[in-house]
Amino acid sequence: MREDPELYFLAAEVQRKINDAQNMKMYLKQKTDTNVFFSSVHGIFDNLLLCDGKERVLLSNSKKKSAYSSKIHSTLTSYYPNLFNGGLYFLKKKNYVEADKFFSMYINAAQSPVFVSEGKIDKDSKMPRAAFWSMTSCYENKNYKDVFKFDQLAMKDTANWDYSLRYKALSSACLKDTLRMVEELKAGIRLVSEDLFFFSHLTDYYNSIKAYDTALLLCDSLIQTDEKQMMYRFAKSVELFHLKRYDECRDLCQMILKNDTTNVDVYYYLASCYFSEAIVIDDNISPDLNRQKYKQQKDKAKSLYKQSLPYMETYRAKRPEDRVRWAAPLYRIYLSLNMGKQFAEIDQLMKAEESEDKKKE
Repeated sequence: MREDPELYFLAAEVQRKINDAQNMKMYLKQKTDTNVFFSSVHGIFDNLLLCDGKERVLLSNSKKKSAYSSKIHSTLTSYYPNLFNGGLYFLKKKNYVEADKFFSMYINAAQSPVFVSEGKIDKDSKMPRAAFWSMTSCYENKNYKDVFKFDQLAMKDTANWDYSLRYKALSSACLKDTLRMVEELKAGIRLVSEDLFFFSHLTDYYNSIKAYDTALLLCDSLIQTDEKQMMYRFAKSVELFHLKRYDECRDLCQMILKNDTTNVDVYYYLASCYFSEAIVIDDNISPDLNRQKYKQQKDKAKSLYKQSLPYMETYRAKRPEDRVRWAAPLYRIYLSLNMGKQFAEIDQLMKAEESEDKKKE
């Protein structure tokens, strides 16, 4: 029974009558159920494509002519535009599951035996946009695997390269496909370099695996393409810091501040360069040194703490909520420089924070 094409043809007729009833209500300016209107369109396609498929199987070893192909083609042709419209309708309602159903049907129907000879996939200017909206719907619905089902077609929608590549990179990350994520981020840098999302996420990834040299090469290559983009230079300063090339990092940070005083993180890295050098000296002073050499080492460490201080305090003032970064360094700086009042304040603050953390446990 389920293999009988007529069963699906009749089911499509039911859906067509439902659609006609909603159309009549629109014509008479009566209240219309738009969900039902568009859902019936999808039902027509679903059933008629099944009808066509079942009939083709039955006729594959027969000389009989098709009883339905002409009717199926004419019916689907007349309703085809409303697949795209239905997708847009559900997309606006943020019903992403339904939106994807319509955009997917728009594409899949074009590749079905009913329409394949017409070349809709290549000729229909809406096809790439349908693929993009399908990708968007899948991403918003956290259906990350299906983000890629029409990805090549979606990439023909050049106006939305930035979003398509974002969705693919972020979906790859969610699927733990690191290799693909990196490739999508690189594609984003290549195709939409003005969107810093791809650059920042790729450098973040390299930093997460401590591939600082690789990240530095990326920064240098992009600086050559756009010397005025301070974000490339800031990212380079971060890599130099991680590589403990503190002098180069400081010089670059100073240059950045002259061109962009709004980048608060520059103050943190400037402070951290001095602070990192100070604690290396401070923590490695040998107790066996004579008094003069011991004092020289201590004085050198103090000098570096002093140079770190104004930048770290500026960072604190501009980012008071980021205690994880500035609290411990300032604690040590105040202690090392015998700044009693400031040390007491930061000590009290850190103890209060520790007490709050214990309560949460």
